[in-house]
Amino acid sequence: MAAYLNRTISLVTGQTGPNGNCDTDDHQSSSSTDTVDKSTAGLSRLNSALQPSGSNTSMNFALNTGGIASETRLYQPNGKSPLQIFVRAKKKINDIYGEIEEYVLETTTFINALHAEAEIVDKAERELFESYVYKVAAIREVLQRDHMKVAFFGRTSNGKSSVINAMLREKILPSGIGHTTNCFCQVEGNDGGEAYLMTEGSAEKLNVVNIKQLANALCQEKLCESSLVRIFWPRERCSLLRDDVVFVDSPGVDVSANLDDWIDNHCLNADVFVLVLNAESTMTRAEKQFFHTVSQKLSKPNIFILNNRWDASANEPECLESDLAKVKSQHTERCIDFLTKELKVSNEKEAAERVFFVSARETLQARIEEAKGNPPHMGAIAEGFQIRYFEFQDFERKFEECISQSAVKTKFQQHSSRGKSVSGDMRSMLDNIYERITIFRNLMQDQKTLLTDRIQGTETQMMQVTRDMKLKIHTMVEEVEEKVSKALNEEIWRLGVLIDEFNMPFHPERLVLNIYKKELNAHVESGLGSNLRARLSIALAMNVESAQADMTDRMHALVPNEQLIVSSTKMALRNQPFEMLYSLNCQNLCADFQEDLEFKFSWGITAMIQRFTGKVRERSKKNQPALANRQTSIGQQHGVVTPVSSPVDDNTPICLLPSPGSVVAGITPEQLSVISRFALTSVGGQGTMGGLLVAGIMLKTIGWRVLVGVGALYGCIYLYERLSWTNSAKERTFKSQYVQHATKKLKMIVDLTSANCSHQVQQELSSTFARLCRTVDTATTDMNEELKTLEVQLNLLESNQKQLKLLRNKANYIQNELDIFEHNYISTQ
Repeated sequence: MAAYLNRTISLVTGQTGPNGNCDTDDHQSSSSTDTVDKSTAGLSRLNSALQPSGSNTSMNFALNTGGIASETRLYQPNGKSPLQIFVRAKKKINDIYGEIEEYVLETTTFINALHAEAEIVDKAERELFESYVYKVAAIREVLQRDHMKVAFFGRTSNGKSSVINAMLREKILPSGIGHTTNCFCQVEGNDGGEAYLMTEGSAEKLNVVNIKQLANALCQEKLCESSLVRIFWPRERCSLLRDDVVFVDSPGVDVSANLDDWIDNHCLNADVFVLVLNAESTMTRAEKQFFHTVSQKLSKPNIFILNNRWDASANEPECLESDLAKVKSQHTERCIDFLTKELKVSNEKEAAERVFFVSARETLQARIEEAKGNPPHMGAIAEGFQIRYFEFQDFERKFEECISQSAVKTKFQQHSSRGKSVSGDMRSMLDNIYERITIFRNLMQDQKTLLTDRIQGTETQMMQVTRDMKLKIHTMVEEVEEKVSKALNEEIWRLGVLIDEFNMPFHPERLVLNIYKKELNAHVESGLGSNLRARLSIALAMNVESAQADMTDRMHALVPNEQLIVSSTKMALRNQPFEMLYSLNCQNLCADFQEDLEFKFSWGITAMIQRFTGKVRERSKKNQPALANRQTSIGQQHGVVTPVSSPVDDNTPICLLPSPGSVVAGITPEQLSVISRFALTSVGGQGTMGGLLVAGIMLKTIGWRVLVGVGALYGCIYLYERLSWTNSAKERTFKSQYVQHATKKLKMIVDLTSANCSHQVQQELSSTFARLCRTVDTATTDMNEELKTLEVQLNLLESNQKQLKLLRNKANYIQNELDIFEHNYISTQ
């Protein structure tokens, strides 16, 4: 009784008790004088309400009318409802989880973009990140459905539906005498202006009027007692529904024995339980058993006990005020013992604050009248309406505070912890990935440094190798040219030996002679080529291969990739060894050769003159440089420039007359002049007369005996030579003439042939070096491409690291947001 009086006084003065956090500011802002006045006024109204039944009834109702007016003023919405804490917490946790969902999606998308790098993110990590997307989506879906749920239980006809209707301020659920509610009815807010209901397992919207048939035990069409009917009521018509409070009405606990099914299906997510008792009787065993089962399945459930129908106490004229107080105290003590000693869900102080004596039907009628614009006391049923009305409002205030605190903690604390777990796990995984990327980036940076140094070193060494190879090729080309020129000159000097080796039958006939010359040209060309190859080719080929091997070794040292070395080796080396080609082409070279196979007496006048002129030419060639030097020295002494005669050509006619004062072979110049004229005349005459003339001159000059002897000897020699002029002699003459002609022609092409051979060597070495250069260029290009790839990858890794830092910062931000949420809405409860 003392707790009841204290709670009533605190209600009248605006104080809410230990759990009344909402009106603390209003209480602190009021002065002490106002508090005393309010307390006095409240006590006077309380004493008036508790007067003996024999007092003036009209006066009591007048006092009640004044009390209701004061109560109306007291409960004007001068502050935020405790239920708004849940609304704000729900909005805040939904906003945070919206950020978490965006963060998880962004992180998962980023991680999926890294799946190509197996060293960074593996399949298991990607799947784990993807699983967070579904987890967060499931939590958000639950958060959308989360609300404050209060479940009403009690025996049949204790007024559970009437209590809910009084709290909703409208008669929504069916109520009456006896067993009325046949199934579970859940009343929840609807954003639209339409009121409708839906049965379990159906999506059809039914008229809310049908609840009187579906949920009423007196109707023939009724549902099973464990079925659920969801009633959607417009939120703007009830502040509790607007603040996400859901009411669950139940059949009487004495109707069915399936209490476990009821709890499992409808009570596990309830934030507050309200036990509605009949104040005219005591708590039954069925009611106690139900809440014992609830306390076993839920840890310390929040339970309020309403002793309904307390208005009946005012209708007991024989019951004295002291007896009424004893009854009330008895009910209160039993309820407190049930909560503290049997269920052990609260202490005595908290239990005393959760036991109320109300009249739900009276409160509903008062609020219906108030909605019509009438005073609330017009719905009073008996005396003491004001106290019972205050008691019901005190219950609502305590209920709002309790369900808000309980719902915030039970609904959102777990979600906050799961959000922290998700963000913490993802941040830890991102830290590991960041470390792996850092290691991978350092390795790639080292590769880039090595590759850059190798490219620069390759380019520098390539320039040096190119200079060295050019110099080596130039030196080798000059050496080849010198060797070929020397060998070809030696072979030309030995040309007679080569021609003597030609044994084809010889015949002076023109047709046979042309074939003979053709075969002889082929023999000379083949012999010279074979001799040159035998003397030069092997050595030159070895030198060329040695140079190529040197090139290959030096160039391959610049190529880092072994695969490129193998391919470049295949490219650089020839399938066949280098072979020098000697292009002599004797057929065209000696095509203008004209043989002279006519018989010529070796001691004939013409032959003698030719032999003599030949010696004179040789002597002239030998004396020409000395004469030129002597004339030059004389001219220098006298200051006169003396012209120097040009060298004598083989085709230039030579004067047979010696210089004045000179003697040739003991013959005076006059005699030599006469002999020359007669000789030329005899040669020009080409007949016997010339010979006779010369003989006569000689006879007269030197005597006939000498002349006859010389003539006989001369004739014998002529006869001998004429008889020995056979095909063999002609062949020897032909080969001798051919040797002279071929020697002259071959000497003309010595420089050309040697240059051609040196060009072949230069082309071979240059082509080999060019192929090797292409190989090195290809390797350098590949290294540059690899360097570009490394730079792109490094830039990508750097970008990934920046993104990872950003994602880690977002995870820290979410952690801070959840810490602030827990501090503001959970830790302070």
